[in-house]
Amino acid sequence: MVAAEAVVAAVQDSGTAVSFLVPGQTNIPSDGSPHKTTINLFNLDPELDYLSVPKHTGAVFRRVKVKNSSPSPLLPGQANLFFDDEFIGNTKLDYSPVGEEMELLLGVEERIKVERELARRDVDKALLRDKRQLRYGYRIKLENLTDSEARLEVQDHIPVAKHEDIKVKLERISPEPAEHSDLNMMEWQLTIEPGAEQVIQYEFLIEHPRTMQVAGLIE
Repeated sequence: MVAAEAVVAAVQDSGTAVSFLVPGQTNIPSDGSPHKTTINLFNLDPELDYLSVPKHTGAVFRRVKVKNSSPSPLLPGQANLFFDDEFIGNTKLDYSPVGEEMELLLGVEERIKVERELARRDVDKALLRDKRQLRYGYRIKLENLTDSEARLEVQDHIPVAKHEDIKVKLERISPEPAEHSDLNMMEWQLTIEPGAEQVIQYEFLIEHPRTMQVAGLIE
């Protein structure tokens, strides 16, 4: 038995507009309900990894990055998502021109565990000092319970001072992040073997005048 070949549209790009020329005829009932017809079929080469933002959620997400290497732009609309043969939900796609890279989250991977905990909080007790110092330390533990290695991006951040009299200093961090932005956003690119654990640890110091009230610290 040979599978029927889908009829797809020819793409015409005039530079200012893209047209999809669908061969043959398609009957669409005028009943006010949505109906589907095939315009194009193509395969894209995905790059699969995982994403963790443990300060905001204990969930680890499957993620796919894919470049639109098709001959036409992808139009905005709803897309159904499958992981292997399992339907995992839907998402909304934005307009994606040819050559643009897209990033999609494909649900939660429950076999990769993440736990973020406050490991240290010290307040300077020296009352003669005119500055108040607070030291915070955090520990992020990741565990891969899948049967294959997991490439994982971990994102976290430390406070950003919005006043010249407030100083924030990162004192210790292990391992070193792949990126550390001016807004103190940190990003690690990790590869964790099956059954293995990885720990991220960092400490930072906040210093401000004792007469100043500092808001926004999560203690």
